[in-house]
Amino acid sequence: MPRFKAVCALLLAMVCLTSDSFGQAAPAPGAVAGKSLVFVRSVTFQQTKLGGQVNPWNRMQVEIQANTVPEAKPAAGAEASKLSNKKWVDKVKVTVTQIYKTASAKPEEWNYYRSSATVLTIEVNQPRSVLFYLPGDVVKRDTLKKEPDYYYVQLEVAGNEEPLFDARGLVLADQKWALHKDLQSKAKFDPAKDAADRGVITTPGVLRPQYLVLYADTPVVPPSPEFIREDVPTR
Repeated sequence: MPRFKAVCALLLAMVCLTSDSFGQAAPAPGAVAGKSLVFVRSVTFQQTKLGGQVNPWNRMQVEIQANTVPEAKPAAGAEASKLSNKKWVDKVKVTVTQIYKTASAKPEEWNYYRSSATVLTIEVNQPRSVLFYLPGDVVKRDTLKKEPDYYYVQLEVAGNEEPLFDARGLVLADQKWALHKDLQSKAKFDPAKDAADRGVITTPGVLRPQYLVLYADTPVVPPSPEFIREDVPTR
């Protein structure tokens, strides 16, 4: 009888171990558990005059930063890496979505704008800002405030999306600035994203990355990275 109980206990432990192994998502290649490869440090909004334009434009400034990620140890017999850490992260795509309420209570009748910019490369631990602009004539026509009612930022690294939420559906600690305060859980974020995915279809090319804006920004702008030009509007 004691031997039978021991066997049952061993089988139960093996089942639990297997379940835990399948229940935990593996981190993305090159990622460190609990640490985003690239994250949003801050998001700010400003109305600014551009060049000789009559009406002020809305500017969205997204400050991003890449984390230091240790490189994998070389296999036995392989040449050791010259760098102990990866110093640069390439092809970081920053996609922003802005949501402005209207007089209507129906989300499908609100104003939605989306744009993307892909950073060529960013040095780890060196924050850089990516700017997006709404034309002044659109701001005046649609009576848009300086800051949207809701917004969110999505990041991709070499085509791999950086997660915003953990397994419980709560925003990751280092990505909380990527989301408006009212979208800090997956339960609230998903309906907003669904509405935005439908709404931005009618406004392609309105919200623009900084490299598509031809006019000089009057205030001093923060240091920005180099971009991979993508002159096709994001839907």
